[in-house]
Amino acid sequence: MLNYISIFCLFLFPMVILPCESFATKSLSPIDHSSKDKSFAEFKAKFVKALKSKDRKSLETFLDKDIHFTFGPESGKKEFLKYFQLMEKPNESDFWNLMNDTIQLGFRQNAEGQMVAPYFFETFPSEYDPFSHYLVIGKNVNVREDASKDSKTLQQLSYQIVRSEADDLDGRRLEKESNCNWKKICTPQGKSGFVCDRFVRSPLDYRAFFEKKKGQWYLTTFVVGD
Repeated sequence: MLNYISIFCLFLFPMVILPCESFATKSLSPIDHSSKDKSFAEFKAKFVKALKSKDRKSLETFLDKDIHFTFGPESGKKEFLKYFQLMEKPNESDFWNLMNDTIQLGFRQNAEGQMVAPYFFETFPSEYDPFSHYLVIGKNVNVREDASKDSKTLQQLSYQIVRSEADDLDGRRLEKESNCNWKKICTPQGKSGFVCDRFVRSPLDYRAFFEKKKGQWYLTTFVVGD
């Protein structure tokens, strides 16, 4: 009988988002070291121009001959171009948007002198599981009560780490009006809500490594996953 009452109540009362377990607050403020090195700043300007025009031939001059793009045995410029389908129909390749989204998040120069994008990849704290945590990649990003741009704002976050709260609808909350696939997350303060996927990014998403060899900068690594 109690089961029937519980089901009946679900239809009578709106769904309430329950609080989640709080965790230590950590922010990773945006940085960009790309202008610190004049030679890299010049390289970046040409690289961005090639991305915007989807110029494959120009892109090839920026690729290291041994470029890594998977965690498998495949490597090298020729295999890279095939992998991202840049040979026959370069304009239709996902590479251009993937790379543009990655470098727009800023560069951090590491101890080896490489320029790494996004800026937070190498500094994402080890105590936060990269498989279940995201970084909010914006200022005053709304955490919504429901998966809709018209839903009540519960909180605003800026460049803070949040935890993924997966459920049966995870990855299927596409809202065309806001161009969002809503992600259910838990804030450090223990509030459960929804954030547009354009404003959160996993540390295991695509990252790019640029390295200077014999006076010339090259893209040496562009990978996703772990």
